[in-house]
Amino acid sequence: MSFAIDFTGKTILVSGCHRGGMGGATCRQIAKAGGTVIALDRDQSYVDAIAEEVRALGGTIHTMVADLTDIAQCEKVIPTVIERFGAIDGIANIAGGTRGEEWMPLDHTPGDSFWQTMQLNFAYVFYLSRDIAAEWIRTGRSGAIVSVGSVSAKDSAPWHGPYGAAKSALIALTWTMANEWHEFGIRANTVSPGAVMSERVADKAEKMSEATKVGRDPSVKVIMSEPVELANAIVFLLSDLASGISGQNLTVDRTLSTKFCGGTRLSRKENPALL
Repeated sequence: MSFAIDFTGKTILVSGCHRGGMGGATCRQIAKAGGTVIALDRDQSYVDAIAEEVRALGGTIHTMVADLTDIAQCEKVIPTVIERFGAIDGIANIAGGTRGEEWMPLDHTPGDSFWQTMQLNFAYVFYLSRDIAAEWIRTGRSGAIVSVGSVSAKDSAPWHGPYGAAKSALIALTWTMANEWHEFGIRANTVSPGAVMSERVADKAEKMSEATKVGRDPSVKVIMSEPVELANAIVFLLSDLASGISGQNLTVDRTLSTKFCGGTRLSRKENPALL
């Protein structure tokens, strides 16, 4: 007797596929469950690397490159996926995150930085989810959508306000997806990580401004999660085991959000470099 997630015969599109992060871990877990993966990223080297890992596991994976910060490219993703690979059963919207250089007070934030953050963490999900839902409704297929939110959407997001706003919008939009599309057998949920250790996160930390670095209280240790912990939650919500779950936000953060979403920070009066 066994009780396991089974993706045999199913194909899942995963956006944001760096092998060291949540996307890469999600691709590996889907493959281990017997599913076919379509790995999407803006960097060819990223999709090539995760494709090599999945194939080494004995899994099936296809790759695709697109820049999700470009609206025109976003609107081509689903039609291209259907044309090249056929019908899909689920989509994991994992691409996103903050850039080191965008960590700053709101009154220091340039407009172009704000819109880049919104596109990368919220807007592209609208395009991909809208288009795959329309395809499922047209063809009478059911499907599952899982998008990555953040604990930064839980309350305030000091020094990364646009990111917190984008993730709040994403969670709210996902609830509407669940409400409008449930009659067609389409489920939509979000998974909200806290601080997830990955190569991209480590690189981002190096690019943060000195003012931002010295603004952090060094006595407070940020609780880190592992990419596979988020991947497991994403895969569960994509699976038939979650058939009764839609319009929900699952936090996976090892209790980080019960404390402070990004660790304690010093006030701007204590850190004159930010004035």
